[in-house]
Amino acid sequence: MGKRVLLAVNPRARRGSSAREHVAAALRELGHVVVDAPPDGPPSALCDAIRAHRDDVDVVVIGGGDGTLLAALPGLVETKLPVASVPRGTFNELARTLGVPHAPADVAALVDDGIPVPIDLGRVNGVYYVNEASIGLSTQVARLQTGAVKRSLGMLALPLATLRALRWMRPLHVEIEAADGTTTRMRAVQVTVANSYRFGGVVENPEASLEDGALWVYGIDVTGWWHTLRVLAAVIARRFQRAPEVATLKGPRFTIRSLRGGRHRILADSEEVGRLPASFDVVPRALTVLVPPQRVSSIR
Repeated sequence: MGKRVLLAVNPRARRGSSAREHVAAALRELGHVVVDAPPDGPPSALCDAIRAHRDDVDVVVIGGGDGTLLAALPGLVETKLPVASVPRGTFNELARTLGVPHAPADVAALVDDGIPVPIDLGRVNGVYYVNEASIGLSTQVARLQTGAVKRSLGMLALPLATLRALRWMRPLHVEIEAADGTTTRMRAVQVTVANSYRFGGVVENPEASLEDGALWVYGIDVTGWWHTLRVLAAVIARRFQRAPEVATLKGPRFTIRSLRGGRHRILADSEEVGRLPASFDVVPRALTVLVPPQRVSSIR
């Protein structure tokens, strides 16, 4: 028996309009009923659509990048509807982590064959995110990665923007308070609060997990090109969290404050969500994602 599927594809995403048509056709071919969400509008419109259809759809299918999914998270958490992703952004961090296919027919097949897996979400000052929230160098990188740059350069946009942003690199001086009240002071050019074990396009921490009920804080302090090279070598070796230039904390909650009064910008999954000071916490098993059966055992 077919299911009712709420389909929302960001028309501004890469080949968004054609992707929506192809996925809709594939869903209908499998016998499902497609319910259209608003194709455009403010982020709240997508959440409103999910809430409005909580009782008359079985699955939500969202097309776009990580930013599109970020906009949908409040509605998905509230309704507890499972979600399948149509990867159409530049990096598609969560889709890569979950092994979500790109072909419309394969995405449509997840509605029937995908395994529902509950994963943790991060939250910063009440705003949900999936992969990571960051302060410092990455905010400059994001500013330089305009939509036009990402469309023209694709995956090369990130390293090239990072090299340009290094010209403005200034250290942050922050205090990080953990759930047990202990505090750590850091000097860093970048502070990342990660929920996933994979983030930033290339960084992986094999010790982390989407199901471990914890956030990982990484404070990166580089003062010269040789330090930058050592961090890059650690990333390649999948030992980023153990690099000498990286201070690492793990826990369910953190509060981060600037020691010098700076109201530094915070990005969550590449979208600006506020400024310091900020409170971060993990929300265990808050989002149910549909994962290809062959990838379930590899989701950490």
